[in-house]
Amino acid sequence: MRKIYLSTMFTIMTILLLSACSSNANQPEVNQDDIVIGLSVPSLSSSFWTSIVYGAQSEADRLGAKLIVVNAGGDTKVQDQISQIQNLIQKQVDALIVGATDGKGVAPIVSQAVSKGIPVVGLSSLPESDELVSEVGADHYKIGQLLAKGMGDALKGTGQVAMMAGPAGQHWATDRAKGFQETISSEFPAIKIVSIEHTDDNRNGALTLMEDWLQRFPDLTGVFTATDDIGAGAADAIAAANKTGGILIASSNLSPVGIDYMKRGLITFETAEKVVVQGKAAAEQAYNAVAGKPVEKQVITDVLYVDRNGIDSVDLSEINAPDGFKP
Repeated sequence: MRKIYLSTMFTIMTILLLSACSSNANQPEVNQDDIVIGLSVPSLSSSFWTSIVYGAQSEADRLGAKLIVVNAGGDTKVQDQISQIQNLIQKQVDALIVGATDGKGVAPIVSQAVSKGIPVVGLSSLPESDELVSEVGADHYKIGQLLAKGMGDALKGTGQVAMMAGPAGQHWATDRAKGFQETISSEFPAIKIVSIEHTDDNRNGALTLMEDWLQRFPDLTGVFTATDDIGAGAADAIAAANKTGGILIASSNLSPVGIDYMKRGLITFETAEKVVVQGKAAAEQAYNAVAGKPVEKQVITDVLYVDRNGIDSVDLSEINAPDGFKP
């Protein structure tokens, strides 16, 4: 009886093993040398996203993967970005990296990609989705905090400040503005925030808004700008009004434009995040998700506070793409 039982168990185990092997054989194997990753960004007119692409391309090259980059053409081009991501899905890319024009607006297309078995990595400007395989970025609230403390100390805890809060619908801009506003309110209550406006991430709109503020708020002593592309526009308007130094500018990203403006005393101080490192990390997590390797659910890079005297001590290779790089 015992012999019959053992024989039966052996037969069952053999059948199960063969069945498992057959099932695995029917699943397509991933050739790691043929992995294709789609990267969707809001705007390559921004040095930030150009540096993101440089980092992602560098890592994709190192891993032997192909990177397809699509550019929505502006922070407000939500439908264009959705269409571009749809095209990447139709091309059957193996993974997607998305820096969102609008986190809520692109959420449905992210879900569509995931439903088709395409892992999606959120990058800096995150889609509003709990289906992301990984989130890569910086602590944007901390960026706002650091800029608020720098501004509050420089103004000795008093004065009037206005905020150029960056593009509406992008969580990084919302978090930076929130960090700045809440820190000013809690740690420097004598500083009055006289205006908060959302702005596209470019200098033209910022210049026009700053010109308006100079008329409306003649006692303005400081301006928060979500990025230094925005900060450059504000600085140009302030310089044209002969008020450079009288109105301080707190900004972020430490782009080539920002570095130039800081060295010339037009932007007072900045925070910097390791943008190139973020691009590399996003490409690595996307690749790993396809290749069956461990994926980090969240990758948060360091944030630096930099004033005019500290620029030369910063490793810019982790922040900006090399001069002349074109995506």
